[in-house]
Amino acid sequence: MLRRIQPALSGKLVCCMLALLQSAVLLAAPYYLDGERNADRTICGSDDNLVMVEQNEELKKMGLPVGSLRAFDRDSGRYFICTGTLVGPDLFLTARHCKEACEDLSVTFGYLSPEKREETFKCSEILEAGDFESNHDYLVMRLEGKPGVEWGWYPLSDREIVPETQLMMIHHPRGVPMRVSLEGCKFKAEEDGLLRHRCDTEPGSSGTGILLPDFENPDNTRVVGVHAFGGCTSAETSTNSGPSIHYLATQSELIRSLVKD
Repeated sequence: MLRRIQPALSGKLVCCMLALLQSAVLLAAPYYLDGERNADRTICGSDDNLVMVEQNEELKKMGLPVGSLRAFDRDSGRYFICTGTLVGPDLFLTARHCKEACEDLSVTFGYLSPEKREETFKCSEILEAGDFESNHDYLVMRLEGKPGVEWGWYPLSDREIVPETQLMMIHHPRGVPMRVSLEGCKFKAEEDGLLRHRCDTEPGSSGTGILLPDFENPDNTRVVGVHAFGGCTSAETSTNSGPSIHYLATQSELIRSLVKD
């Protein structure tokens, strides 16, 4: 439930191994803050991402549980950004390829613009990380301070989805203030545990929850996947993708415990 509208190997090594194991899709890269690393775009035709701070209050409230994950890559001495979603009072879901040591991870909520209120929480524990299979590219960490009490969270859903169902992604592409993908953001198929979608993303979007939104009752919005891979182009048959909760719930007791339908 959205409770209030009122948390090894280095990340770079993980990215490399995942890329070797999954040649059919492009790993949705984290975004290095120095801007040096620019992975291929994963925009589906034109960029339809909306600037969240310009949206109505109801939609902005739906973005409260989404945070910008800042990680320090000790191998390169550089910081990078991913995105993720609160799925419990202190549980944050993101992508496995965004993983670094817990002490090198923190999450900021409320990054809509420099003028808006922000709050940052440190990782206290990495509870579970998937392996190097593409459909296991997920990570659950515990954050200090129970940020979900203030910022809310979304339960997971393992329901099957009908093709062309409306989805939504709230994220921080290239580390910018929050964006939301709605236009053309549709479910296409689930294949081998990967949820394939046409939501616009870019480097830095990695790890954000793929949402099944309920705009009339936001408390019923659910996380149905974890964005992890690019591959979308202007071609209608191309998609971005990530592990589906429908699949992960069959693999992980922790994920299954967070499902609520």
